[in-house]
Amino acid sequence: MIPRYGDKYDAEALYNPRDAIVPREDGLPDVPQAVVLGFQETLTEAVRAESEQIDPGPARQLEFYRLSDSVAFCPVVDIGVGAPVAAVATEKAIASGAEAVVMLGGAAAFQTDVGPDTVLLPTRAVRDEGVSYHYLPGDEAVRATPALVDELERTFASAGSQTSRGPTWTTSALFRETLPEIEHYRERGFVSLCMESAAIWAVCQYRGVDAATVHHADDYLSAEEWIDPEARSAGLVDRLDPTVRALERHVDG
Repeated sequence: MIPRYGDKYDAEALYNPRDAIVPREDGLPDVPQAVVLGFQETLTEAVRAESEQIDPGPARQLEFYRLSDSVAFCPVVDIGVGAPVAAVATEKAIASGAEAVVMLGGAAAFQTDVGPDTVLLPTRAVRDEGVSYHYLPGDEAVRATPALVDELERTFASAGSQTSRGPTWTTSALFRETLPEIEHYRERGFVSLCMESAAIWAVCQYRGVDAATVHHADDYLSAEEWIDPEARSAGLVDRLDPTVRALERHVDG
């Protein structure tokens, strides 16, 4: 069982994420209220080409780019992928001042009748990684913030995008996503599979910060159905502007 050591949830940790923050002269970090975490190089390249880097960056090993007055982008892909890396980036974003965190990234889609242009909006996560159990007990549900998911859905709908809501499966075992598991979750209406959402949301729940995920289908969890590689990259970049607008409305509201 995880964690190995009993009830740890109210215990003080040795290291505080604020220890990783580089203070400005006035002692305050310069990160907007909302942060988009990016996990694909294509998205990061698009942001770097159009956006100003917040300099000096408040968090060691992480860069932040200003997308608007209230939204920044953090290219997590620079330091890796997976639940542990995602949790560290989320902690540092929150310590830098973020009040809402959204993961924007690729995922595998369970339902093959969902088109590749459909925006996947997970609502709760199966916790098949290890990080979330160090933040929340195993019997506690890990969910996206409903009001933020609602705002994302409204914004994408206004932009003409189809959306699909449902549970997501977060696992760290890339090569142990077994066929029985896939069929089990597909039959129960799961929309996506990724390696990070449960960890990000658990950190945010623990810290009292809003969280959500916007998934772009990289492929289907099916040997018969595949998505064109060019559509993967272009579609993910197209998701950024509606995500930023939704976050602006959420934090300003």
